[in-house]
Amino acid sequence: MTQDTAALDKTYRNFIIRIVETDAVWGLTKDETWATSSAAASENTEVILFWSDRKGAVACAEDEWEAYLPESISLVEFLENWCVGMYGDQLLLGADWGADLSGKEAEPLAVALDVINELKAKGKKLKFIQYESQEEFEEQVNEAMDGDE
Repeated sequence: MTQDTAALDKTYRNFIIRIVETDAVWGLTKDETWATSSAAASENTEVILFWSDRKGAVACAEDEWEAYLPESISLVEFLENWCVGMYGDQLLLGADWGADLSGKEAEPLAVALDVINELKAKGKKLKFIQYESQEEFEEQVNEAMDGDE
């Protein structure tokens, strides 16, 4: 593992820990549009960017995103609507990207499972809106990922 990969993995892991701690995820928005970038591996794949705190989002609100404002969403909304929806739209998730617009790109359902695993490790339960329970959400995500193999 290269130093860069290790640093990206550490930043990603800290993203998961912080969003579970705060029950919130941050993005940059302008007129209902969320900040996106092209994936490193394919310019045809979009990455929607999220941060674990307001400060990280604000740091990236420059150049083409200068008019974008930080907006928070609940962790439940992030999991149910964003991760699931991004999976359906074949988008990637950028977690805690730096101001240089580099960072880890991840499959949204993998991120959802990482969040669920962190919730379990912390003994936390979320009250889901579109699912009966956290366990049902986890089961549905696992089934979707197993179907992709």
